[in-house]
Amino acid sequence: MHLQMSSRRTSVVLALSLGLLAGAAGAQTTTNVQLILDASGSMLGKLPDGQTRIASAKSTLTQFLTGLKADPSLNVGMRIYGAGLKAGAQCEDSVLVTPMKGFDKAALQKQVNDAKPKGATPIVYSLMQAAADFPKDSSRKVIVLVTDGEESCGGKLNDAVATFKKLGIEVDLRIIGIDLNDKARKSFEGVGTFENTRSGAELGEALGRATATAQTGKYAISGPKSAGAGSQIEVKWTGPNNPGDYVTIVKKGAPIGNYKDYFYTKAGNPGKLIVPLDPGEYELRYSSEKANPNPTLATAPITLTPPTYGLSAPKSAGAGSQIEVKWTGPNNPGDYVTVVEKGAPVGKYTTYFYTKAGSPGKLIVPLAAGEYELRYSSEKANPNPTLASIPLTLIAPKYGLSAPASAKPGSSIQVKWTGPNNPGDYVTVVAKGAPVGEYKDYFYTRNGNPGTLKMPTQPGSYEIRYSSEKASPNPTLSSVAIEVR
Repeated sequence: MHLQMSSRRTSVVLALSLGLLAGAAGAQTTTNVQLILDASGSMLGKLPDGQTRIASAKSTLTQFLTGLKADPSLNVGMRIYGAGLKAGAQCEDSVLVTPMKGFDKAALQKQVNDAKPKGATPIVYSLMQAAADFPKDSSRKVIVLVTDGEESCGGKLNDAVATFKKLGIEVDLRIIGIDLNDKARKSFEGVGTFENTRSGAELGEALGRATATAQTGKYAISGPKSAGAGSQIEVKWTGPNNPGDYVTIVKKGAPIGNYKDYFYTKAGNPGKLIVPLDPGEYELRYSSEKANPNPTLATAPITLTPPTYGLSAPKSAGAGSQIEVKWTGPNNPGDYVTVVEKGAPVGKYTTYFYTKAGSPGKLIVPLAAGEYELRYSSEKANPNPTLASIPLTLIAPKYGLSAPASAKPGSSIQVKWTGPNNPGDYVTVVAKGAPVGEYKDYFYTRNGNPGTLKMPTQPGSYEIRYSSEKASPNPTLSSVAIEVR
């Protein structure tokens, strides 16, 4: 059995009429299609466009049936669940109202018109019943399930998959969601080709796209005609969703088999691509790993336009301080702002923030005074390119400490400090000559001036140190001696 999965937002219903069945005419292999319509009570709810879910489904199926032409090799049937056609058996309320024998447009349309939402959502039971509806032969078998919710009768979709396998039936299962929530969408992961729609228009587009491939294996791809370089785009595709099928973006005219960022079609429809950083003319390609080089099965052109980058920040700041940086840029996934020494190699970074955190962003600059650069960079390429930069001078702040020359063991003393009060600055007491970074009792400078330190209980020679968590080991920026006796 061939049950594929693809979960994204767009439509799958009208695609079935345009391609799946459009290709049935003249085909030598018989195609059997079963439409399964959700007529559960929740279908009376409204979509964001104001149309009820059942009205949207009926309208779309009507368009589907209207555009479908009779053909000797095409059989179309319909199963409806949740409409109360089996009184007192909600979780078995699933009926094949039109068998898959020829294409009786009038009978199918009447069933669509007469469907009245009432009951539960026995999806698994319906699929298991559908398995028995198909002839056990080599004909092309397609199920198109239109639903607005997840299974409500405790069934497990894997059981339906097992039923098809047991019967030796290979089915192209296409699930069209109507405004499903996250939980419902996840319930269909790994089963069939799935798309979620939120309006009648999306529902119509989806049916058209899905059906274009079900019978004929046609390929198509669509995305924006232009996009900012480095941005993330959505790409819709039509194809059989075979193992190893993928969508990528390459330079216009690139050799067959080339690829950049990509997604496998099994990840859903539409899929998302992060396009290259370099502006220019490109192609979106539907390809397959089935052959070497990977063949191009469908293409669509796309122009990548250069985005505008910019940075604004103080010209100078105290070393180790926190500064605000305003930025201008496309805010692509992986874009970030960092601070580095002037002339540092491309791709180097120290502290940083991602642009997705907002503008302005905050940076804690290095402790060492000197000439630096603020850079707008991207993780899109390796090494991470510098897309904009401005200079920054870090000024050495003044540090100082004032405390008693001696104190009693275990006593508390007041310590005055002079310093930039940068994030992570603190004052501590350690044994004289202790390694850099060691600390005992301490207080953060942000807690006030003076601060309180508790002296060690053992008499001896000690140091009070102004330090910072900005570097490791925490550097000693100022110190004074104190005797504990």
